[in-house]
Amino acid sequence: MNIEQAIQNLKDDDVAIRKEAIESLSGCSDENIIDDLLIAVTDDNAQVRFKAAEILGNFGDSAFDKLTKEYENSDGKNKRFFGFALKETGNPKAIEYFVKTVDDEDFGVRKVAIRALGELKAENELDSISKGLEDEDWGVRLAAIYALGDIASEESIDLIKKARRKEKDKDFKKSCNKALKKAEKVLKAKKSGKTVSNVIPMSRIKEMENSNLNKAIKEYEKYVTEGQPKDAPYKRLCIIYRKNNDYDNEIRVIKRAIEVLSDKKPGKEEYFQKRLDKMFKDISKI
Repeated sequence: MNIEQAIQNLKDDDVAIRKEAIESLSGCSDENIIDDLLIAVTDDNAQVRFKAAEILGNFGDSAFDKLTKEYENSDGKNKRFFGFALKETGNPKAIEYFVKTVDDEDFGVRKVAIRALGELKAENELDSISKGLEDEDWGVRLAAIYALGDIASEESIDLIKKARRKEKDKDFKKSCNKALKKAEKVLKAKKSGKTVSNVIPMSRIKEMENSNLNKAIKEYEKYVTEGQPKDAPYKRLCIIYRKNNDYDNEIRVIKRAIEVLSDKKPGKEEYFQKRLDKMFKDISKI
């Protein structure tokens, strides 16, 4: 269905129609739908709420200001989903909003806030994250462990070890061990001067293209930002941007691919140089 029909169907009383509508908006990059998605985040159905929050998060900075306003003015379940969307934007400015809510009366909000601080690598907010270690809710305590694992510093590792000694629950201890293993590996890489990669496997991103195109683009772009010496993510981005008639971003990716691959994988850059030459040749004919 087209965007207008999908937005209209989000207001339908039939939850099946609303689910279909929100799924059809996955991958949509039209910023005009942001306000409608904000409303969908408060839908009665959890699946609709989650998908709306996920799509909003993929808008990044474009939705950031509106999301922070909704996050501050909502509570309970609504605040949880707006928090998830805010975290998904990846904007470090969201850290201050999550710090304010690690003491929220809703356990779900506390859990989302603490987990977000870890994923956003809020290294200066260990005190805020560690509050979760004393929480009455098991899920919040677990979120704090994983957040500390994400930070992967000597201080965060010590906090995980301290929590592991204090906790009697075997499953919780297993989670501590898992977080420690990850954090210690990352810390070791940092100390040796190695770059710690945040990319996920190409196969997973390729699957995302059908269900969540904007998310897939964000994940491919991580390869570009890190200067990964694989030609596949650059090619996929070029194809996606061309389909969207986004020639500026396509050219940006091509130039980055040429820069990286000519240095790290000589010969692989030839495909992109030919693509760029053809683009400029076609433009000159217009």
